Amino acid sequence: MRKKAVISSRSTRTSGSRPSAPRSPAPAVSARANAASTASASALSGEGGLLVVVELGGEWPSQATLATATPALRRVLAQTEGETPAAFAERVASGLDSLFGRGAQLETVVVACNERADDAAEAARRKTLSLALGSMAKNKAGRAYLAASARSGGRLRHALSALAQGLFDEWRTAGLDVSVDFGEDCRPGAAPFAFTARVA
Repeated sequence: MRKKAVISSRSTRTSGSRPSAPRSPAPAVSARANAASTASASALSGEGGLLVVVELGGEWPSQATLATATPALRRVLAQTEGETPAAFAERVASGLDSLFGRGAQLETVVVACNERADDAAEAARRKTLSLALGSMAKNKAGRAYLAASARSGGRLRHALSALAQGLFDEWRTAGLDVSVDFGEDCRPGAAPFAFTARVA
């Protein structure tokens, strides 16, 4: 009899004179559970990620470059005042595996370059992109961009184009794209300043 009383008591609570009050939290909990389940499922299914690496003094990449990237997850890492190019490259490298969470894949990386064209800056850019390309090569797909201002001088344009060419030669068998973007000046056929390397 006590068991029957307990069952009756519970059913009275859920179907009493105010049915809307106890039922209202249920849809909210269900919605949160569904959202969490969807997020977890999308992460496990290999959702794509875009990483924008901004050097100190670098300009935000052009819309033309960002429009080519369609990943759902986006992250930005910016160089801080007083941080050397080498230290910044090391910080980016150390975060590559944890930026997007479990199951997410890096699909696109954009390095927004400043006007530096010295050995330290070039070495840092090479390290950052090499490690990012290495991460993307596991999936046999990905894009990398070296972006700079349309006002960039010839020395920087030459340095970035040469770096893009070198990286393409290194990763051409992995199905990866490497491009240089100089904003509005980046037009088809504007080589060597708008170098695009693609695997046929």
